[in-house]
Amino acid sequence: MTLIAAVDNDWGIGYRGAPLFYIPADLRRFKGLTMGGALLMGRKTFEGLPGILPGRAHVVLSRDMGFNPAGVTVLRNLNEARGFAQAQETFLIGGGEIYAALLDECALALITKIDARREADAFLPDLDALPEWVMTHEGLWQEEDGVRFKYCAYERLHACILPQKSI
Repeated sequence: MTLIAAVDNDWGIGYRGAPLFYIPADLRRFKGLTMGGALLMGRKTFEGLPGILPGRAHVVLSRDMGFNPAGVTVLRNLNEARGFAQAQETFLIGGGEIYAALLDECALALITKIDARREADAFLPDLDALPEWVMTHEGLWQEEDGVRFKYCAYERLHACILPQKSI
């Protein structure tokens, strides 16, 4: 499973159900990386999307038995999520609780690091502080609409990485 996230300097990813930043170049990259795959997310992340993103399967982890939106595969527990991710190319896209619960299932993390701090209530674990994760790619700083960002890739040690798409 590949984790994808955009983080601020404190590894914040969201506030009150919304992403901290909207960077058009990063959204285009996200689309290119995930096209044809499955997006695995929590219910709150799904509800924050503008709708079903074309060209990708939507898989939502939710304990709410009444949650069953059209066009979405709903999984009820982490074991179902692990089994699903083993069966096809899956991108873990949030939120914070789902990232923390399934981080050990990921072999690759594609991180957009944003050179700013925003108020956040959802976080990704700091991969730089975890000894089992190593940064294998660090891009150059870019800027769009006054926001500086760079693309980084991390691999979990002892995980077999078979690159699917260019980072």
